Amino acid sequence: MLAHMNDSTEGEAPVPRRFRRLTFDPLRHVMPWVAVVVGLFLVVRAALGRSPGDDAPWLVMGLALVVVGIAVFVVDRWRARRGR
Repeated sequence: MLAHMNDSTEGEAPVPRRFRRLTFDPLRHVMPWVAVVVGLFLVVRAALGRSPGDDAPWLVMGLALVVVGIAVFVVDRWRARRGR
């Protein structure tokens, strides 16, 4: 029975967490970019006056999506450096 789990094979020293490779996670890698692109689209559309109804809420939502997307990207890069 294994006392602990690690990425190394039998007879090798365990790999420290900071040197392990992260697996592809679509939410971590793709969704921040999607939020930024959609947010920029909403901002441009509201700035040109092409959004349905009043432009102010669409402009605010677009800017909020851009800010959240950038914040998530920065936090995920920080977490990746820490190995989480």
